[in-house]
Amino acid sequence: MHDSHIHLALKPLKDNWERDTQEFINMGGKKILTQGTDIEDFNDTFQIAEKINKKFGDIVDIALGIHPTVFQRNFCKNGYDDIFNGSKKFLSHFIKIFEQEKDKLTAIGETGLDYFEMYNSGINDKQIEALKEVQKESFRVHLQLAKTNNLPLSIHARELSGKTDCIKDALSLIAKNGNGLINGSFHSYTGEIPPVSDILDLGFCIGFNAIITYPSGENVREVLKKVPEDKILFETDGPFLTVQSVRRDKKALIKYGRSSQIKEIIRVAAEIKNMSAQKLESIADDNYQRVFG
Repeated sequence: MHDSHIHLALKPLKDNWERDTQEFINMGGKKILTQGTDIEDFNDTFQIAEKINKKFGDIVDIALGIHPTVFQRNFCKNGYDDIFNGSKKFLSHFIKIFEQEKDKLTAIGETGLDYFEMYNSGINDKQIEALKEVQKESFRVHLQLAKTNNLPLSIHARELSGKTDCIKDALSLIAKNGNGLINGSFHSYTGEIPPVSDILDLGFCIGFNAIITYPSGENVREVLKKVPEDKILFETDGPFLTVQSVRRDKKALIKYGRSSQIKEIIRVAAEIKNMSAQKLESIADDNYQRVFG
């Protein structure tokens, strides 16, 4: 059992790492890929991974990247007048850290594009277009680092409902900059069905999480039906996206997403794929090793 996308440096995960990791291992857990998403959380990401691996063995892999919404958060508070110069300096700083720490990394991420948040934040069209260009340039930087260093990617591509602009732009950038040499996972894909075949054709897996357990997750369940078993990964995106059984349990003491919940996600996925949970878990673990091992 694996968790291909989690944020161990975020609370409450980082405050409960020992209990949560032991629970995951007790349920058959083997590998966790934790994501650094901003320069501010990189040190915490390394520290929590080191603590867990020291106590439990080599269970946590590390990915570092800049989440696409980081640029909006940074420049909303600082103003948009100097967004291009500011983002260029920010990315240069990220590259410097990456080069210093790359021997510790299993993957690059979380990176990609996010058009959902910018369209729901009240900024004007000119600012939206500027943010898109900055996100694209960041993604190009990550793609180049992945290609140069032969590292897989954990990709975020979040869309407005019913739209396909974001995923099309992400796929175009991968095709133009990857030269067929990049692989990885599209994490928590919630978009339309048609682009799924393009994601798979580029050699990427798709990560499925607790959304498939939600009543509102029908579109993601439909995506899962379209994805062959050898392209499936499982993830929690913890501490976000706790499974439906916990969401509806008013007496549950632990409400956040954590790696042990992968067991429930696999069970639901196996029902959707009409196969045994044990077989699907084994196949998905092999997929994790192939992509991130």
